[in-house]
Amino acid sequence: MDIRLKSPPEVSVVVPTRNEAENVGPLVERVRDALGATPGEILFVDDSDDETPGVISALAEDDPDRVRLLHRPAGQRSGGLGGAVVAGFATARAPWVVVMDGDLQHPPETVPELLAAGRVDRADAVVASRYRARGRVTGLGGWFRRVASRASGTLAKVVFPVRLRAVSDPMSGFFAVRREALDPVALRPRGYKILLEMVVRGRLRRIAEVPYTFQPRTAGESKASLREGLRYLRHLAVLRLATLRHPGSAAGRMTGFAAAGAAGTAVNSAVLWALGEQAGLPYLLAAFLAVQVAIVWNFAVVDHLVMPPGVHARGRRFGRFLLLNNTLTPVHLGLLHGLVQYGGLHYLPANVLAVVVVFLLRYTVTNRWVYGGAALWPAVRRTMRIRLLLAALLTVVAFPALALLARDSLWDRGPGVPLLIPVAAAAVLVVTRTRPQRDEPDVHDRQVDGLLATAFLAVAATLLTLMPAPAPVTWLVPAACAFLAAATILLLGTRTVARLRWALALPLVAAVPVTGHAVDAVLRSVAVLLGRPGGPARAGDDLVTVHHGEVLTLSAGRLPGAALAGALLCLLIGAVVLRVAPRRALTATAVTLAAGAVAVPVVLLVGQVAGAGAFRVAQLPVFTDVLLAGTVAAFTARWSRNRPIPAPTPRPYLPRGRFALLTLVAAAALLGLRGITA
Repeated sequence: MDIRLKSPPEVSVVVPTRNEAENVGPLVERVRDALGATPGEILFVDDSDDETPGVISALAEDDPDRVRLLHRPAGQRSGGLGGAVVAGFATARAPWVVVMDGDLQHPPETVPELLAAGRVDRADAVVASRYRARGRVTGLGGWFRRVASRASGTLAKVVFPVRLRAVSDPMSGFFAVRREALDPVALRPRGYKILLEMVVRGRLRRIAEVPYTFQPRTAGESKASLREGLRYLRHLAVLRLATLRHPGSAAGRMTGFAAAGAAGTAVNSAVLWALGEQAGLPYLLAAFLAVQVAIVWNFAVVDHLVMPPGVHARGRRFGRFLLLNNTLTPVHLGLLHGLVQYGGLHYLPANVLAVVVVFLLRYTVTNRWVYGGAALWPAVRRTMRIRLLLAALLTVVAFPALALLARDSLWDRGPGVPLLIPVAAAAVLVVTRTRPQRDEPDVHDRQVDGLLATAFLAVAATLLTLMPAPAPVTWLVPAACAFLAAATILLLGTRTVARLRWALALPLVAAVPVTGHAVDAVLRSVAVLLGRPGGPARAGDDLVTVHHGEVLTLSAGRLPGAALAGALLCLLIGAVVLRVAPRRALTATAVTLAAGAVAVPVVLLVGQVAGAGAFRVAQLPVFTDVLLAGTVAAFTARWSRNRPIPAPTPRPYLPRGRFALLTLVAAAALLGLRGITA
C-alpha cells in the first residue's frame, strides 16, 4: 500500500542492512534527532536472514511516515551491498539521497552537514571523508584494517586519477547524492564500495566533502573479508576497462579511434603482404582488398569499443561505415601510387604512410556521418583566418626545402633571406583584408574553385618536377605561391582569394633576381662615412674594424642589401594596393632605408666595443632581417588600419573544409616527399 507522507521528504536516508537487528533501533532514533524538523524518510534495504526484517517492520508500523522497508529475499540479492544501495535509489522519493551503513559506524549527526554542503556548493554529491582535516578512522580496528583501507583508496585514485581527484576517501560508504544527477540504470554494482561505482560510471561532475570520525561498531559483525577484497580488486579492473569503452569526450573518441586504426593498420599491412608478396597480386589490387578487410575490422572494434551507438541500428551503421570509408579508398590508393611511383618507396611502408595521412578524414567521416557526432574542428569550417593558417602550414609541408632554406638563411645569409619580409607584409595584408565588403555578393562557385585550384596545383607540381638540383629559390618560391593560391582557393573560395590577390603575390618578391650588389655598395659607403675618423674601413667588398688590435671583418655576404631591396619593393606594392598618399609612402621608404643603413654601422660598432664574440652574434642576418620585416609590417599595418573598413556582417561561408583539406594534405604529402627526394 502506498504511504502518504505528511509532507514530501527532502532527504531519503538509504540504509543497506544485513543481520543488523541490534543496530536498527538506535539508528532510527539518532537519524530522527539529526534531521529534526527536516522532512525525511529512512529506507532500509535489507538482505538479512535473521530477525532484522521483523525489527524494521515493527519500526515502520510505529512511524510509517519515517521508516520504510525493502526486503530482498535470498536469490534476489544481486550486487551485494552495492546492489542494495542501487535498489534504494530506485525506491527513494526525496531529491537528496544519503547512503550510510546500519552498524552506527557512520554517525547520523553528520547527515545535516552533508545536505548543507551539497546545497551551498551546488554539488552533485557530498562524501563523508575519514581523511579530510578533522576526519578520523577510530572505528577501524587494528593496524591491518587501517592500512588495507588506506591502500585500497590510494589504489582507486591511482587507477582513476582524474575522476577521483576531488575525492580523498573513495572507499567511503557514507555520502549524499542528488538523485537527478545519477542514473541508477547505468550502475553495475559489485560488492560493498558503491561510491566508486557512482563516481566512475555516474560521471558526477561536482563533488564536495565533509570530514567525519568513523565510529567503532556497537553490535554485529564486520562484512569486510578477504573475499570482499578480491571482489573489490576485480571490480576495480572491470571499472577501468569499462571507462575505456565508448569514451564521452571528443578527445577520448579520437584517441580510441586512433588505437583501433593502429590495430587496423597492422591488419591491413598483413593482408597486403599476404596478397602482394605471397599471392603475387598487383600491389594496387592487393591494397584495395586489404582496405576492405581493414574496414570490416575497424568497424567491429570502433562500434563495439569506441563510438556511441547513436540512433541507427548496427546493420545500418555498418552500411554507412563501409560506404563512406570506401569513398576515401581512391584517395588512399592515389596516395599509395604516388608514394611508390614518385617517392620511390616500397608499397608496404608507403601503404602505412597513406593510412596515416587519410586517418583524420576517416575519423571525421565516421564521427560525423556514421555516429552523428559533432564536427571535429568546427572552427576550421567557420573561421577564415584558421583556414588561411592551414593553407600556410600545408604549403610548408609541401615545400620543406623552402622552409629549411628560409630558416637557415636567417643564421647564415643565403638566397632565402628576402622571403621573410614579403611574408610578413603579406600576413599583415591578409589579416586586414579578409573581411568582405558590404556590397560584395556572396557567391561561391565550386566548379570555378576546383578548376582554378587544379590549375595552380598543376603549376606547383610542374615547377617542382622540372626544377634543377640543387633547388634554386627562383623556382621554389613561384611553386610555393602556386600551391598556396590553390590551398587558399579550396579552403576560402575564389572571391576571398580575389580580395587577397596582392597579399598572395607578395612572396613572389623573393623570387625576383635582386642581387642587392648596388644596395650593398651604398651601405658600405654609409658605414665608412658614419665611422670616420676612427671607424670601419673598406677592404675590397668587405668592411673591417679593430678591437684592441684584433681585426674584425664583416664580409660582403653579410650585408643586408638584398633584404633591404626586398623591403623597399614590398613597401611599394603595399602603398599601391592600399592607395597610400605619396608623402606617407616616401616617409616609410626613408625610415626603412635608415633602418637598413644604420644596421651595418651598429654591427661594426658592437665589434669595435665588445670584441669578436659579440661581433659574431651581432652580424647574424636574423637581427637585421627581423628589423626590416618588422618595419615593413608596421607600416603596412598602419596603412591598413587607416583604411575605411565596413562593419562585419554575418556571412554563410561555404563549409568546404573536409574534402578540400584531404586533397590538400595528400598533395602536400606528395609534393613534400618529391621535394625531399629530389
